[in-house]
Amino acid sequence: MTVTDIAKLANVSIATVDRVLHNRGRVAETTKKRIEQIIKDSGYQPDPLARHLKKRGKYKIGVVLPKLSTAYGYWEQVFSGIQKTAEQEFSAFSFSIQLFSFIRSDVASLAETLAELENSECDAFIIAPVMEEQIKNFLYDHKVQKPYCFIDSPLPDCKPLSVIAQNPFSAGYLAGRLTQMLAKQEGTYIAVKPFTGAFNLDQRGLGFCEWFKKNPSHAKIVTYTARLTIDSAEEEVRKIIAEYPDLTAICVVSVETFLFAKAVQRLGLKKNIIITGFDLVENNKIELKNKNIDALIDQNPFEQGSLSVRQLFKKLVYEEEPEKEIHIPLEIYIKENLI
Repeated sequence: MTVTDIAKLANVSIATVDRVLHNRGRVAETTKKRIEQIIKDSGYQPDPLARHLKKRGKYKIGVVLPKLSTAYGYWEQVFSGIQKTAEQEFSAFSFSIQLFSFIRSDVASLAETLAELENSECDAFIIAPVMEEQIKNFLYDHKVQKPYCFIDSPLPDCKPLSVIAQNPFSAGYLAGRLTQMLAKQEGTYIAVKPFTGAFNLDQRGLGFCEWFKKNPSHAKIVTYTARLTIDSAEEEVRKIIAEYPDLTAICVVSVETFLFAKAVQRLGLKKNIIITGFDLVENNKIELKNKNIDALIDQNPFEQGSLSVRQLFKKLVYEEEPEKEIHIPLEIYIKENLI
């Protein structure tokens, strides 16, 4: 079934069918209903490639991410999912990707990146809203009209086309349950986050604490902020132990889990402390295999990137509304199921 076939069956012009398909221009209500019924009965679907070639469209997608060299491979996986999907699935549609990267938690770096984004000729954006206040201010102040997706984290009070991320509160709640199951004893349980002003990390911390509120025990629950590096992790663990000598478990609500795991192991404390955290990047995999990390919750960053491009394709090419929320599954990894 083609547009020409529909026009013949409805006894109207091709232009009239086109107006109904794209909901533009005036069409008599009875004619519109007749055309819509023919479309419904025939199962007609517009050919996106034909439409694209007719428009001669080229789509440039701006991608706003922290520096790919940071987060121990996490952002590289996100960007790889974006790039490969654009190249392998949508090459016929002239999708091109432009990366706008910034230094996480550096307000000046993000401001400079967002200024470049505003002056670009991108048709749509994929944004990791890891700096909540600055991203919100940009979207509000500049009244961004072009479609954009959020990946990695939702952000309240914004109007993205689609959000592709885990539910961070649920992820933290699961992390609390998992940590308590593995520790099996009282003491102090600490949820560590390396950054402030990140909605998803804050929500994971809240979810972690909520598990213990809903499941009371004699354990002490603490949230702790520490900017971790390879050189500073051991000192941070020493400080925590000094303050909480009955430390039973550490849950790192970000990719830096392996830093704490290695520090705890070097200090000879692993047999007394359970380590849980997030993201199946290579450094975390190694420590999971070595039993220095007890469990991880993965976010599948490659799939997040891939799904974000597909949602924009749906909007730009099919001119359809994509899914408002795509919840990435809470996938648990322990040493035994690590492939």
